[in-house]
Amino acid sequence: MKNIDDIFREKYERYSKMLFRIAFLHLGNTYDAEDVLQNVFMKLLYSAPRFSDEEHEKAWLIRVTQNHCKNVLKSSSRRNNSELNEELSQDKVSDLSKAMDISLKIKALPANYKTAIYLYYYEDLTTEQISKILKISQSAVKMRLKRGRELLKSELEEYRYE
Repeated sequence: MKNIDDIFREKYERYSKMLFRIAFLHLGNTYDAEDVLQNVFMKLLYSAPRFSDEEHEKAWLIRVTQNHCKNVLKSSSRRNNSELNEELSQDKVSDLSKAMDISLKIKALPANYKTAIYLYYYEDLTTEQISKILKISQSAVKMRLKRGRELLKSELEEYRYE
């Protein structure tokens, strides 16, 4: 039988990268994303509900991550994104620069669009899975994806012919 440490370690290994990317996408800052990740796993460890299955657990973790990100963004002591700006100015590799530019443009999207786009394109979730996680209808997910893509399309016009 597994002890609580082993179970927690498995959950951390299974979800930490995905949750970190969601937090980083919302916050644009490694330090804040790490803080959110720590808070989410503390909540999982000490006050998580009983999950009916792995999908329910994953959905709960994503929602908790989003909520913690919103709280960080609301706080008046937000740092600017100097960490990202330094990384962009130091690295001259065009592919990395383009990837970071796209990430920044995704980060600049309104929260509801960026979450839907991240889950759909980066986590390969279906619109049905996203609707369950975000507790919205599938048509609302599709609309968020459509509007998010439209916003990104206009922002990424410079890469059109690459």
